[in-house]
Formats: sequence, structure tokens, C-alpha cells
Amino acid sequence: MVRQLLVRILFVFASCSALSAYAQTQAGNLQISQPTVRTTSPGQMMSSAYLVIENKGATPDRLVSVSYSRAKEVQIHEMKMDGDKMMMRQMTALEIPANGSVELKSGGYHLMMLGLQEPIKEGDSVKMTLQFEKAGKVDISFQTKSMAGMKH
Repeated sequence: MVRQLLVRILFVFASCSALSAYAQTQAGNLQISQPTVRTTSPGQMMSSAYLVIENKGATPDRLVSVSYSRAKEVQIHEMKMDGDKMMMRQMTALEIPANGSVELKSGGYHLMMLGLQEPIKEGDSVKMTLQFEKAGKVDISFQTKSMAGMKH
């Protein structure tokens, strides 16, 4: 009986920990959730990051830049199919529509972290600053995930 209780307590704790990793951040009319970044191998100089940005306001906003202190730069990218070719391009900004949302995910919009100063390992704290046209600067902590643990 004590063992069953202990197992239940551990299950609840693990569930709460998993949910807290995806805690939402509010910035003006924007709600930011599910921030994740891919871990890297030693010597790998770039990685990608993903999140969901929901705009609960009546006017659009734009993500205009992103910074990470341990990267030379972070770019906003779009990946899409052009016929039978996968194309990736850097964007100057990403519009978040009024009363809508944008999901940055593998195979679509995403953040490219270039010139990493050190590998990103499972459990690392990856804090980036997102700059929005209207909502201003927002600091976000990203959860690290290995390539094997992410959808491609």
C-alpha cells in the first residue's frame, strides 16, 4: 500500500514537472507556449528552436528579432516545399495574426541559432529574448530535446 502511494506521488510529480516545462508566457496580447530547442552534438555550430505564439488581440503583431547570448545570431526561418524541393529562407519578421496563432515547428517556421559557442545538451537552460513589434521584449526559457525525441 505504501509502495502504491509512493508510485502515485511520483507519477503526479512527474506529470507536474512535464507540464511546468511547457508553462505559458504572457506578453501583452501574446501567449507563448511549448518552447523547445534541439540538443546538438559536440562541434555542431547550429540548432533550431520551436514554439507556439497565440495572439489574443484584435490587431496583428510581428516577431522582428530573437537573441541568444551563446549564439552569434538567431534567425527567423521558413521552410516549405517548392515543387519537389524543400526550400528554407530567412525572414525579416513573422506576422502573428489578430485572434490567431503561429506554430514554429520542424518543417515550417522555426528559429535557427547560428554560431553556437558551445553544444546544447539535454537539461541545459536555453534562454532567448524575443522582440515583438508591439508586445516588446519577452524572455523565454526553452526546454531542450534531442533530435530523437522530436517529430521531424
